[in-house]
Amino acid sequence: MTATSTFAIASRDELWLRGTLMESRLMHGQARQHGQVIDATDARDPRLVRACDDAIDAVTPAIAALRGDARVRTVVRATRENGVESVETTMTISIGGVSVVTTPADAPIDSALLRMLADAKPAMSFRSLPIVWQNGSAAVLLHEAIGHPNERGSAPVSWPSWLSVDAPLVTRRETFRDAPLPRMKHLVARQTGAPFAPPSQHIEVQLIAGGAYDPVSDIVTIDVAVSTAGPFTIRRTRAEIAAALAGAAGEPVRYPGVICSREGQELYVASHAPVMITDAFT
Repeated sequence: MTATSTFAIASRDELWLRGTLMESRLMHGQARQHGQVIDATDARDPRLVRACDDAIDAVTPAIAALRGDARVRTVVRATRENGVESVETTMTISIGGVSVVTTPADAPIDSALLRMLADAKPAMSFRSLPIVWQNGSAAVLLHEAIGHPNERGSAPVSWPSWLSVDAPLVTRRETFRDAPLPRMKHLVARQTGAPFAPPSQHIEVQLIAGGAYDPVSDIVTIDVAVSTAGPFTIRRTRAEIAAALAGAAGEPVRYPGVICSREGQELYVASHAPVMITDAFT
């Protein structure tokens, strides 16, 4: 006998500009799935709506404090799936054309980092050099090169023996209207005994603008937002990226968030990686 699964959600999406609330939207609904059939309605669950509003109220003072030229989009998702309730709050903070995705607890640190990086000037012109991935940014590279291929069942690639990546797949969906898909909940990359010898000439990456994985061509795209060589884009196959991994050092560092999009569903994925080195992508 096929079991019936249930999913309910209330989501509050707010846009703040220079410490002032500009827009607030509430979405709610429920879905029941039996086999391949999903019955969805926009039914309101008062308990989830209340949890959603309580979470927004709790984070509002922190959002209002981000004045100046900060643009903040806050999304709270209160969900109940097969009887298990959870509340998730994410904040996308944009300053000077660059942005981070964070949580209320990490927002003060991440907004300070963002403001510093927004004012940073490239120290060199871009050219083909080894890359040192700072601030946990290698997690985005591995998110696209390992996480998304695992979601799609792509053929395996040989990665360095010193690298381990914890990116378990769980069934997730953005709204009650969406079909549940196997998605990453988090990605944590670790190194054990990796070599680490940054060359004298290299590019340091601090912040990523976005990334993508094409399962047809097996090409990973990484758009770098902030680096010592300014913005640039990498497009390489997974095998080329794996071959370029030259070393890593230290414990995993929390990267300021990843909003992951697949089949039009945008979900937050907590991401961590040590400082890593890739050879020049020639």
